[in-house]
Amino acid sequence: MQQSVPLGMTQALAIWIVAAAGLLLVPNPVAAGAFLGGALLACLILGAWHRRSGRADTSVGAYAGLILWPVTLGLTLLLINVASTSTSSFE
Repeated sequence: MQQSVPLGMTQALAIWIVAAAGLLLVPNPVAAGAFLGGALLACLILGAWHRRSGRADTSVGAYAGLILWPVTLGLTLLLINVASTSTSSFE
């Protein structure tokens, strides 16, 4: 069975979704750092595991997801915040 980049990116997305859910459920700054650090470490370990298992394409996807998903989720939250403040009638 041939592995591909989307599989690694999907696995990395699952890691970041769990980290984001943890951030929402535990509003503690120390826990936030732990969730973000844990997600980064988990993506690194996932990419290394795929590379050692001979699945280079999936490894590239996991490493790309390490950067892509937090940036995408952060930009989405930023844009939602900008849109909500620009359309708000409260001043």
